[in-house]
Amino acid sequence: MKALTRRLRRPPRRLVVLLISLSVAAAIVVAVDRGFFSTEAQWSWPPEPCVVQGIQARCGTFVVPENRGDPSGPTIGLNVVVLPAFSGPVRLDAITYLAGGPGEAATEAAANVSQQLSALTLSRDILLIDQRGTGGSTRGGGDVTQYGTRMAMDDLDAVRAALGYRQLDVIGSSYGATAAQVYVKLHPSSVRTLTLSAGTAIDVPFFERYAVGAQRALDELAKLCASDPACREAFPDWRREFRALVRAWNSHAANGITGDELASIVQVMLLDLQKAVTIPLLVTRAVEGDYRLLEQEASGEPDVDLGLMGSSIWCNEPWTGLDATGPWGTDFDSHTTARIAAFRQECSSVVRRAEPRSLWTLPASSRVPVLALVGGADPQNPVANLSDLKRHFPDSRIVIFPHIGHQFAIGGCLSPILTDFIDRATTKGLDTSRCDGAVVVPPFALPGHLMQGE
Repeated sequence: MKALTRRLRRPPRRLVVLLISLSVAAAIVVAVDRGFFSTEAQWSWPPEPCVVQGIQARCGTFVVPENRGDPSGPTIGLNVVVLPAFSGPVRLDAITYLAGGPGEAATEAAANVSQQLSALTLSRDILLIDQRGTGGSTRGGGDVTQYGTRMAMDDLDAVRAALGYRQLDVIGSSYGATAAQVYVKLHPSSVRTLTLSAGTAIDVPFFERYAVGAQRALDELAKLCASDPACREAFPDWRREFRALVRAWNSHAANGITGDELASIVQVMLLDLQKAVTIPLLVTRAVEGDYRLLEQEASGEPDVDLGLMGSSIWCNEPWTGLDATGPWGTDFDSHTTARIAAFRQECSSVVRRAEPRSLWTLPASSRVPVLALVGGADPQNPVANLSDLKRHFPDSRIVIFPHIGHQFAIGGCLSPILTDFIDRATTKGLDTSRCDGAVVVPPFALPGHLMQGE
């Protein structure tokens, strides 16, 4: 999926970078040493010294077959960046970050990952690989059947072995959490620890829970507004008004906006608590015929334009849930149905491949320790989507951050928790109380408040 662009700022040390939305992803400005992309250096292996976003690193291109069943066929040059440990001795387990999307390039997050995992990089390298079909890993014959998650996770393990890392501490965000679980299934002995950030279990279909997750997040916002005297007084009936607008605008669009588009805008705003607190005002103004806030949001989810990698993943892998059908009994039913239809239409001309159903289930019982970080009001990947985690990963812990959506911005309390988890490779005795009270709910936007851009 193509990503919407949101403004980036370099925050204090926090793990925002690890919780990028599945449908609303960050566009990251990349500053890479241009010499690395010269013809002479482009196919270098092993990785050579380079500068990535102002950071001393090692860069290389690891060549793999596009189709492992045809090793003499087209190849893909995987863009690999290693951020070396700051001091020695360097441990044999490296940290790897699997980006969201699907479609984001991990190497483009190098500066943020380095900054926000700095406590872990004293004695560990960070391994970043642009997943085949993203970033600098886009070469090959363009066979759409060969750009799925399992092929990419085989790539990851091949690079791990080539660099001599015994195991990886895998951190996956959003879709990256899906990919991380596939890596555990395919290469369990290669995983030392697993961190799932804003993720869903691989056996839970994404679109099957999509409308229900959005409704739950909206209901949570309504409870939060009702508990705030100013919000409760200003917007006593905004929930009912939203439902009525969706239905009315699907019959007759207002200001060129349909009910499905309104639901899409609200669903995207629910991903980020900073935006979610504006929803009651947006709805109330829309009822009054004031569409400025809606226009300011510009659009909801991006149009479906999958590209090579997106087509390979969305059109073939069971986790996407494109066979889901309503009704779900929510205000987002019509929007979800339309969204699924758009994906199905895009996939109608895509060459399909068989996916082993056994891959897309959690392991019966895994010894890999798992730390899951979940927003308490995440409309896409709610905690309910990880309800069976403990049964399949006995050494696991879910940390829930109240009121937070899919995009985290809760301060630096996560850094010591993650460092402790990876250093000790267990959730037993893990102190997560450092983040108690870390979530600060911003004030609701109220009538008379001038919004940015007005």
